[in-house]
Amino acid sequence: MPMKPTIHATFLLFVALLFARAIASGAEYVGQFDPTLVANIEEDERVVFKFDTGERLKNAGPLDGAAHIAMGKLQDPQSHQYSVLSYLVEEKGKEPVLYADLNDDHMIAADEKYVLKRGVDDVYIWSTTVLLQIRSGGIFKLCPVYVRYFKGYTYDKMGSEDRLILQSTDAMARAKVNIKGKDVLFQYSYDFKDKKIDPQSGWLGVDVDGNGEVDMNNLSPEAAEADKETVVFRVGDLYVSTKKADVAANQVIVREHSAGDYKRAELYLNKPFPDFNFTDFDGKKHKFSEFRGKYVLLDVWGFWCPACRDELPYLMEANRRFTERGLQVLGLNTDPEDSGIDVKASVKSSRMTWPQAQLSSVREMLGVNLRIHSFPTTFLISPEGNILSMSRSERDEPALRGRDLLTTLDKILPKQ
Repeated sequence: MPMKPTIHATFLLFVALLFARAIASGAEYVGQFDPTLVANIEEDERVVFKFDTGERLKNAGPLDGAAHIAMGKLQDPQSHQYSVLSYLVEEKGKEPVLYADLNDDHMIAADEKYVLKRGVDDVYIWSTTVLLQIRSGGIFKLCPVYVRYFKGYTYDKMGSEDRLILQSTDAMARAKVNIKGKDVLFQYSYDFKDKKIDPQSGWLGVDVDGNGEVDMNNLSPEAAEADKETVVFRVGDLYVSTKKADVAANQVIVREHSAGDYKRAELYLNKPFPDFNFTDFDGKKHKFSEFRGKYVLLDVWGFWCPACRDELPYLMEANRRFTERGLQVLGLNTDPEDSGIDVKASVKSSRMTWPQAQLSSVREMLGVNLRIHSFPTTFLISPEGNILSMSRSERDEPALRGRDLLTTLDKILPKQ
């Protein structure tokens, strides 16, 4: 007859299991870099191209005499200087073309030409990727710059002959790491000056859904902007972070974590927005779930943010027009306590009558759980608590900016 384990034996077995789990949670996996960098399209800048005669295009080949030519300088991610002389050429009946002075000789040759393409569902956005030579050496040879041309779009003081370009300003290194028999794609912001990667600072990405790409949108669970911290990602039922990313040695080391180290609240369309507690400026405590039954427009904002202030008139109008149709506006304020702004008084004088959360009550939720680093960030939540929009235009989500906010609410909220 088999003997029952003694208390001592049971205790040893328990300790052994804990030890095994500790080892598993600290398991390490190794990978190598891909020599091709990719553009981080979430880090971008506007560049306005001005009308030009195109004198430096004479070596680029014949152009239609009626072609519209605009000139500007793209920012080189290696130096962060606007130093890449570029021309946008539009000929009737043809796709727009971008010429970039890749060899810095102040002239444009035929092989410095990039044809812009329009996406299947895009009406006015044309794009291409310019490849700049990396001057500092190392395993990476080309620096990609993702360029989007917003055809027919103007803002601020742009003239009718000006053209609006949006370009990436950050490039990322990619590495595949074999984790328990499966290759997982990681990517990191690359420091051109020091030829290094710091996995605890800057943009990071992991292909957590295995589709071969990393969604670098700041609200995606595949992306995070690290601020001197270890960021843990969930890949299936595993939790991992990058321990080391050594460009010189061409080696990436990924470490496994326990589930308790994962703090991210994952956000998906048509899935519940996580519940949270907050304190308003009158000291009253709330739970987000107390607003169930209403459409909630959740606005993460601050007086310090010019774009946030630009949105206030539309939020006020939304609050005025749609409260009786079931809308609840809710603000999460991000003004630092030492900013010198009396937020409570400013909210009142600005006639913002909806509830506002103090930063101190939502700081961890915003920075650690949701990892929101772009402002304003706005969500539309259904009466059931599900996310209807995060206002990500590249995903054709209902728009929540400017006058488009009012159109969206009028379309989605029930009529009286």
